[in-house]
Amino acid sequence: MSGDGSEQAIDLSDAYSVKTPQDNKALYAKWAASYESSFVDAKKYRYPRAIAELFDRVAPHDLGNLIADVGCGTGLVGLYLSALRDGVIVDGLDISPQMLEQAGAKKRGDGSAVYRNLIEADLTQAINSASGPYDGLISSGTFTHGHLGPDALHNLIPLVRSGGWFLIGVNAEHFAGRGFDEEFAALAKSGQICAPTFEKIHVYDVGSPHYGDQSVTARFMRL
Repeated sequence: MSGDGSEQAIDLSDAYSVKTPQDNKALYAKWAASYESSFVDAKKYRYPRAIAELFDRVAPHDLGNLIADVGCGTGLVGLYLSALRDGVIVDGLDISPQMLEQAGAKKRGDGSAVYRNLIEADLTQAINSASGPYDGLISSGTFTHGHLGPDALHNLIPLVRSGGWFLIGVNAEHFAGRGFDEEFAALAKSGQICAPTFEKIHVYDVGSPHYGDQSVTARFMRL
């Protein structure tokens, strides 16, 4: 972290204003080192914990242990998920090498790394991962204002094996404004996935200036 305070000046409005993958990489290159202190802790951002807990609750425990954490950021989802599910193997994918570097420092209770592999990936493009196919895929904070639209869902489906489970969170306003419901319906109609179940969760804890913001989570199985 630099001493000029530039990282601390970055906030949610900056994240919502990105328009391209290059914008995204530039933002998180500046923000990665202070992301957890200046945003997660300061703004009471509960989303990574909440979506890991929801995945643990709804995904079958005999699903298999190999999970892709898409848009893993600094690795909080993987950290929480590895504490909830013994033996889980998590690969993290993110567009930002600086965020992946932070995720690589995350450790489990036994001192081992949270992530098996960390993969730099642009989700607007087809993803070539030799580490899959995965038993499950989880995503928190990736589909939100200024970030990915519903078209990117097509690049995620091939990462998971037939019978594998997805839990994808989408900012509620972004979900409504960009037509995610129509895209999920089209994927189900085409026979690629089962009809999703949708559930809203709070993104911030009580006391946050952003309390009340919600995510629509979509959970479904690949057919």
